[in-house]
Amino acid sequence: MIKRTLIAIAVVAILATSSHAAIKEWYFPFGDHYALKVDGSENVRWPYEYKSLTVCSIPIKIQVGMFVQVQDCKKKKIVLKQVGCTEQVMGKGDGDFPCYYGCVDFNVRANFNAQMGQSLEKVGDIGRDWSCSYDGDSTVPGDGSYHNLKVCVKAWKVALWDAPVGDEVDFGKINITVKPQ
Repeated sequence: MIKRTLIAIAVVAILATSSHAAIKEWYFPFGDHYALKVDGSENVRWPYEYKSLTVCSIPIKIQVGMFVQVQDCKKKKIVLKQVGCTEQVMGKGDGDFPCYYGCVDFNVRANFNAQMGQSLEKVGDIGRDWSCSYDGDSTVPGDGSYHNLKVCVKAWKVALWDAPVGDEVDFGKINITVKPQ
């Protein structure tokens, strides 16, 4: 009788260790009563800890608007200096005297292909006729790197008699504008 019981236990043990059901658990009532065999692969202590399993990966997106930055904009200024009206940079005649010219370099970066522009804003009464333009290319590629641009202002028929004497008398402002290319 003992022999048959041992054979039955051996057969059950063989079947239990050779069966690989994912959810089956076998308890062993002898020895360490807290031991448990899970899926026939490992011994763990009760209560056992569940392992995480990735069942889904969801991408995360972000809404990014158009971004443009002029480096150190508040530190920039154009100081117009008197030049001859017939000089090539001015392209004016003697009747346009006095003529002034000045430029400023600045760095711009953008995350889109940008077309830079400009507009003039009058300050005071001494500037009557003036224009502004970029000296060279006015486009910025959308690569996020800084690119150097140069913008220049021409003024002619300046009303000097309405201006106070000084090295940096207020004349106007140039507004740097941008739009997608």
